[in-house]
Amino acid sequence: MTLTTNGLFLIAAAVLGFWMYKDKGFKKREFIAVSLFWIVLVATPWGGNAVSGVQGVLGNGAQTASHTVNNVGAK
Repeated sequence: MTLTTNGLFLIAAAVLGFWMYKDKGFKKREFIAVSLFWIVLVATPWGGNAVSGVQGVLGNGAQTASHTVNNVGAK
């Protein structure tokens, strides 16, 4: 399983949006500011490199977990 940069961004945005929706303390202005921060973070070259690093870690973790489950299940 490989996460794309867009997929990782959508997952992070969905979790962040759900959290802000449930916490009534957030104002619309704060929601827009945080959303713009995430867009800029992913849209810049440095943010893209960071996202690629996270993508690699999560992808390797998912692959390792999958192999472990398959090996244990085969015994």
